Amino acid sequence: MRRVAAACLIAGTALAGCAAPRQTLGTSASACFRSLPTARAAVRQQGRLVGVRRISRVHLSRDFPQAALPNDKDFCVVAFSDSFRSDQVDKASGASTGKNAVVIVNMRGNSLIQTWLTDRVPFRITHR
Repeated sequence: MRRVAAACLIAGTALAGCAAPRQTLGTSASACFRSLPTARAAVRQQGRLVGVRRISRVHLSRDFPQAALPNDKDFCVVAFSDSFRSDQVDKASGASTGKNAVVIVNMRGNSLIQTWLTDRVPFRITHR
């Protein structure tokens, strides 16, 4: 009887561990979801969320060569779609108008670096 009770206790503990809540999505972009409030504020609550992505400095510099990036290794980018003008977003860069706003935020998610206006996001980004 004790063995059965011990087996049930062990099985119950193992199952509870599998169902425990998690703080991340298990993807490299998980840390970037905390940048959503900063990014949403940068576009002044406009637009539809296209996606969130963690991106390296090298990759970001290749896609936006004029970006004035700090010395960080990685960044979070959040993309929104709408009709944007440079006077409608914070720290605007790139074109004066665009169908997309690509918001670059630090990895902590609390500091806006730049908002790029573009008609086409140059990298894959989704929010599945």
